[in-house]
Amino acid sequence: VPLKNFFMGYKKTDLTKEEFISSIAFDYQPEPAIFSFEKVSKRTHLDIASVNSAIRITMKGQNIDECFLSAGGVSPVPLFLVKTSEFFSGKPVTPDIILQANTVMQEEISPISDVRGSAEYKRLLLRQLLVAHFLRLFPEKLDINIDQL
Repeated sequence: VPLKNFFMGYKKTDLTKEEFISSIAFDYQPEPAIFSFEKVSKRTHLDIASVNSAIRITMKGQNIDECFLSAGGVSPVPLFLVKTSEFFSGKPVTPDIILQANTVMQEEISPISDVRGSAEYKRLLLRQLLVAHFLRLFPEKLDINIDQL
């Protein structure tokens, strides 16, 4: 089962009572890819994040060829952000593109207010994590202050 399909609802996975996970496998990607994971939680080693995000990008020249973006803490299950990932395809890495992607991303998520933060706070955190991914992966392309975004 692909990971993006494994989580079916709050505390519900694609496992029956008789099944268990015996191994995890993934396809090797021969093309050069870059990856970033970001997490915000009250304690560094707390297993439950307020919000977290992972991104894997492959480039074609100066543009993003493929992007796979996921987020946790902003919906009932860990979420593969299909529309946001597709938005990045074929686009250059610029602050304007990141801002446009945030607009798409905000439409894909449905955070709730809980002990880990308000829905509005979680939206802001995910926006900042998106920016953090790109600042980490493309510092030479984003010679900006994070407050500019």
